[in-house]
Amino acid sequence: MKSAWNRWNYVIIGLFMFAQVSYADVATAPSLDPPEVDLWFSVGERITYQIYWGIIPVGESVASTDWVDFEGRTLLAIRFRTKTNKVLSSLYPVDDLIESIVDPETFLPVQFTKRLSEGRYRCHEITRFDHEKGIAQMSRPGRERVIEYAIEPDTRDIATFMYYMRENEMEPGETYEYRVMADEEIYDLYVKTEKYEKVKTVDGERIESLLMEPEAKFEGLFVRSGKMWLWVSRGEDRVLTKMVAKVPVASVKLILHDIEDPAKDQ
Repeated sequence: MKSAWNRWNYVIIGLFMFAQVSYADVATAPSLDPPEVDLWFSVGERITYQIYWGIIPVGESVASTDWVDFEGRTLLAIRFRTKTNKVLSSLYPVDDLIESIVDPETFLPVQFTKRLSEGRYRCHEITRFDHEKGIAQMSRPGRERVIEYAIEPDTRDIATFMYYMRENEMEPGETYEYRVMADEEIYDLYVKTEKYEKVKTVDGERIESLLMEPEAKFEGLFVRSGKMWLWVSRGEDRVLTKMVAKVPVASVKLILHDIEDPAKDQ
């Protein structure tokens, strides 16, 4: 089970999801005056998904956004959290947190933080981006080694990239090509769109969504040894409504449960 969770961790976070969690790296400050930028989603939005291992519910994923005070600047935080439920946690607990701090004007990442807790496995990595110099630096707290590598002018980590993708609606019957940063390298990502289908959410609502199949040349996102299908809602929100991933050891489903949007709730 550990290998499957490690394999699909980025799959789960790379689906426009995840939770409001604040920790020492970034301080959330709700009283901040947000910059005057026109984003294609509501800051403060919270999207919740149920995760199924076959037909068995095993956990929850939540995606959220907030304004944060980061080194004296008001920036955007995109957070992804995935947790197993009580049943699976007794066998193999998972509590993964991914956070991107983004410049809202350029929608380029300033810092990417990954904190994984999967069984006995632990990972804490922080990547800082310097787009002017064209470099990124990845470090692990408590260790002296810093890994530096070149980035492209529009390089985005996977969390930032997934929200960036929501800006424009895709059309069926197309193949879209992107470049994305993962594991200290830049990779090609291809998204093949197919047709519109009605997706049934956890609460029984049916949402018209575009079926698509992503492929990538690296194992951190969509492994080549398995197959994956995504459904993304039509219209202005463009959120993931369903994901099905099949790998040699399991079948994972992620189904939309709830969307909290402060702009629409007012």
